[in-house]
Amino acid sequence: MRVVSFLHQKGGTGKSTLSISLATSLAASGMRVLLLDADYQGTSGEWGNRFSAKFGLEVRSQVQPIVHQECGRFAASVDWIVIDGPPGLSEMTESVLGAGGRVIVPLRPALPDVWALPWFAAVVGKARNTGSSASPLVVFNQHRGEELAPLLHEAAAWGLPVHPEPVPDNPAFPALFRGEALPDFLRACVIRLSEGIPEWSPPR
Repeated sequence: MRVVSFLHQKGGTGKSTLSISLATSLAASGMRVLLLDADYQGTSGEWGNRFSAKFGLEVRSQVQPIVHQECGRFAASVDWIVIDGPPGLSEMTESVLGAGGRVIVPLRPALPDVWALPWFAAVVGKARNTGSSASPLVVFNQHRGEELAPLLHEAAAWGLPVHPEPVPDNPAFPALFRGEALPDFLRACVIRLSEGIPEWSPPR
């Protein structure tokens, strides 16, 4: 069983959209998938009430900071757990990090999203120092062709690995919330976010 979480301090970066995208893409490839909605806004849970059966995956709401325990409970029954994490830094964030695995940090291609990284990196480093196996991976999301080099330069100070492929802004992503499936090329794009766990050490 593998765990992939979507977390960032800022809201509106696409955590729920990418969580649903990855969960449906993995399910379409024949995987047994549990999507855990750990965000108080409940977007993934509400999506699941409407469409989870159509996509062949299970969706559960988990808005108490016991996400790491829930992952252990379902480890034998699913191949993947995808966690839609909350915005902000809280006890819930620590619980999601306690589940380990890959932690994808989506950023819009804008400096304010990058400026929030040092606080997030500190929380991930603290979790690693207390035994979490979580490995962060920054991904630029909702990309419309913006120049990423200045943003990468800003992000480099925090030592967080950055996925080499930005996720494009595409109308197929909001169409998920009408129950439509992603096209093959976007399914492949989001699945690549989950491939391999990069080695990461907190900056000292």
